[in-house]
Amino acid sequence: MSGFRPAAAQAADGDVGFEGPSTVGAQNALTGEKPESKLWWNDGFWWASMWSTSSSAYHIFRLNLANQSWVDTGTAIDNRGGSRADTLWDAGANKLYVASSVFSNGSSSGSPARLYRYSYSASADSYSLDTGFPVQIGNYKTEALTIAKDTTGQLWATWKQGSTFVVNSSVCSPGCNDAAWGVPFTPSVAGTKTTFDSDDISAVIAFSGKIGVFWSNQTNDTDYFAVHVDTSPDTDWSGETALSGTNMADDHMNLKTDSDGRLYAVVKTSRGGSSDPLVVLLVRGTSGNWTSTTVGLKSNHHTRPIVELDEVDRTIHVFATSPESGGDIYEKTSSMDSIGFASGKGTVIMRNADGELNNATSTKQNVSPATGLVVLASGQQVYFHQYFSLGGGGGGTAPTAAFSGSPTGGTAPLTVQFTDNSTGAPASWQWDFQNDGTVDSTQQNPSFVYTNPGTYSVQLTVSNGSGSDSTTRSAYVNVTAGGPALSFAPTDDSFVRSNFPDENNGSLDNLRTYKGAAQTNSFLKFTVSGVTGTVTSATLRLYVVKDGAKAGNLFPVADQSWSEGTITWATAPAIGSTRIAQGGPAQLGTWVELSLGNTVTGNGTYSFALVGSSSPAAWFSSSEGANSPELVLTQG
Repeated sequence: MSGFRPAAAQAADGDVGFEGPSTVGAQNALTGEKPESKLWWNDGFWWASMWSTSSSAYHIFRLNLANQSWVDTGTAIDNRGGSRADTLWDAGANKLYVASSVFSNGSSSGSPARLYRYSYSASADSYSLDTGFPVQIGNYKTEALTIAKDTTGQLWATWKQGSTFVVNSSVCSPGCNDAAWGVPFTPSVAGTKTTFDSDDISAVIAFSGKIGVFWSNQTNDTDYFAVHVDTSPDTDWSGETALSGTNMADDHMNLKTDSDGRLYAVVKTSRGGSSDPLVVLLVRGTSGNWTSTTVGLKSNHHTRPIVELDEVDRTIHVFATSPESGGDIYEKTSSMDSIGFASGKGTVIMRNADGELNNATSTKQNVSPATGLVVLASGQQVYFHQYFSLGGGGGGTAPTAAFSGSPTGGTAPLTVQFTDNSTGAPASWQWDFQNDGTVDSTQQNPSFVYTNPGTYSVQLTVSNGSGSDSTTRSAYVNVTAGGPALSFAPTDDSFVRSNFPDENNGSLDNLRTYKGAAQTNSFLKFTVSGVTGTVTSATLRLYVVKDGAKAGNLFPVADQSWSEGTITWATAPAIGSTRIAQGGPAQLGTWVELSLGNTVTGNGTYSFALVGSSSPAAWFSSSEGANSPELVLTQG
């Protein structure tokens, strides 16, 4: 897609995007919830509502594009760590509106929903809270609270309240007063069902002289839309069905409108078949008709999608997380004039090598090459963002593929570490290590074990939103027959968990790794015997019995006195400081192979710790399971 240029990552090896401030001290998922927008563009800057760890409150932050870092302006918003915000910049009035409510998956009363209003000073590049604000606009904890402003100057808000949704608006009689609000009510909307499931939510949008409220209803598998004309009484609404069908409703939605008055709603369904549509883009034409286009299938495992519009480049951007439990942030694009999305997950635009990300968020405004585009996400107690220049005078640049491997020759099984040397800011990688048309890895810097003698060509394909490039190195890896391989099962293996410091798991049939609110590590011990020659390769193999974002990081353990029958978090031996190997995705029913380098040199006892680096937890078969871990050695 022309005009897309993701900035190069400036973080840890394997990251895509830019790591931002810490979120320690607030609740998780600070960039949720689905229809809410945390960012806005004003006066040549990108701004955001973000958590300030130094003050334990939300502040207004400004993005420094020169070094892609967020600057805390010190202007306070909400000091409730469990709150979420929706931001609306009104350039004509020079006002910033922030609606903030305490987050809850359910809905309970007794917690004020607040509206903050700020004035902007261009000379000082700063915002100041207006006198009389914040004001209370509701009294419920809620999953999502969104706001919009119509052509008369009236503000509108919607949120879930009990088993339905409500709307509220500022008082206009005849002039509108942002600080005075009415009583929340559920509109009477003919042809719709406004009582819904406890998991459903609503969202509001201003478009073409109207206010619209979109809501999911999982009790009858329908997404509805209600329309209010700006000059009509507040209680006058008409209803429409946006999407209906078996399991076609879910509580994930994000709304935008173009300058012609069309609406774009990206939604998630509850479909379960691998080829079923999971993420769908709904478009409401100016005559009120709704059409749908599949963005991704259940097999793509997208979640929490958002949509952004670039009317200059005529491009629809959809951002979503995959897998659904949290992972990387992907982008898929379509022309606004002929809507259709390519198959697959899309392009990775954000990846945190230390764990999963989730909850992409951006702006209510439409974007252009003049503004660029910023997408914000969170995970592992940090913010992450990506910046797109959106054309900027000629469009983005496709990457150029290049790589190297080491070693490129040796006896089987031969473990080769590959390094991506591509230029042009690639965002995704596809490796074919045997030039047989099979994608063997999508990691940036993977390793591969060649188990059979032969000469192998290797192909790498790299992509970003501006294009892709492939390179093949013919006859690059030469593998010769080695001496007889030796395989060893663990004498001891178990996992330990920081939140259960006295727990022993040595008798269980699984090992686990996890990094989140707690830490889970696995320990393995092997007794090696029968080595008569030089050890030319050593590989630890683990069979995955439950998917995980990453297998973990492997470290040596010098103390051999531990046993699986007594090890706990409190008694676990010290873990070495030098990482031996970094595990990639742990996919159910596959073997994860970790090269041990020169760690195993001959007969003796060796212990290792597999340290959790992400969530959700990865599970592996233990020696008590059906597929025991293996330490595989070859001799020269």
